[in-house]
Amino acid sequence: MKKWTTLDWMKKLAVLILIFLNCWFLLKLFPYILHGFDYLIRILAPFLIACLIAYLLHPLIEGLHKQGLPRPLAILVIYLLFFGAVIFACIKGAPIVIEELKSFAKQGPHLQEMYKDNVNHIYYATSDFPETLHDHFDRILGSLENGLNQLVKRIILWIQGLFKSIFTILLIPFIVFYLLKDFAGVKNWLNRHVPTRFRDSGRVLATEIDESLGSYIRGQLLVCLVVAIVSIIGLWILHIPYALLLGIFIGITDIIPYFGPVIGAVPALLVAVTLSMKKVIFVLLLILIVQFLEGNIFSPLIVGKSVHIHPIFIMLALVIGGDIAGVVGMLIAVPIFVILRVFIIHFMKYRKKIDNQQET
Repeated sequence: MKKWTTLDWMKKLAVLILIFLNCWFLLKLFPYILHGFDYLIRILAPFLIACLIAYLLHPLIEGLHKQGLPRPLAILVIYLLFFGAVIFACIKGAPIVIEELKSFAKQGPHLQEMYKDNVNHIYYATSDFPETLHDHFDRILGSLENGLNQLVKRIILWIQGLFKSIFTILLIPFIVFYLLKDFAGVKNWLNRHVPTRFRDSGRVLATEIDESLGSYIRGQLLVCLVVAIVSIIGLWILHIPYALLLGIFIGITDIIPYFGPVIGAVPALLVAVTLSMKKVIFVLLLILIVQFLEGNIFSPLIVGKSVHIHPIFIMLALVIGGDIAGVVGMLIAVPIFVILRVFIIHFMKYRKKIDNQQET
């Protein structure tokens, strides 16, 4: 085994100091970087969404091609099935969702009054509790109200932006088609632009990232769909208003591990508060059952252990991502962490291989 000299230690220390200084410098510049990143995301959003869709559909195309179907025909079949399903869902589901949104907006003042009445009833019912517990409960309700108000404002702004960006959205199917058609060409182009000495290791790295990240994203999206369907059915059985809207929201937020279910449950619970405490308890039980099913059945069966990351590290990544970029940061935190993990493991293997070659 190689014995480290004083010079070797000094080199390592210098590298660590440089890394620390670079990190400190980046933290100072981060607000400006984030502003530029936000601007780029808005411009590149259709291309990024198209890349994600193409990435998710490509394995299905490869599967059909391996079964003997010509690649162009496989692309056409998967493309038409996917966007046909999206269009069908929009035609059948969008009017219902829009109607529920209109009804929700129309009933907003009435729901708000009912909410205040029930909250006041709960407040007075808990007045005999110890003062500290009573005040703590009051603060929780205030935080929930503020959080819901902010959430509603963001959703309204997002919907307004969605309608303004209709032309941009229409670009996505065309970009997806060309990406699927030229998927092999894009891979070859990237391969040609990687230096020859890194080409083999780069191919291995890309395969490892694809195996970890691809299976996680596909599995997580499928879990979100299942959670949304189960939530919609459960809320409908409980006769909760806007079951479709609330169930879809629960499914969407479920894409954020651990914290997503908590965020998704808040609107459903607040709507239940406008009805009765009995409904609140039933909705809370429903959310707990759905999360139990997800954690013990849906996720293990669909996602499995594709990420191989301890939950503590996932939660740490979510906290950091949320602190840096809010909800968007939480959405991309785990995928970025997965990629970084693969990079680090690959780099350590590469360094070990180089060290072994130098020793021999």
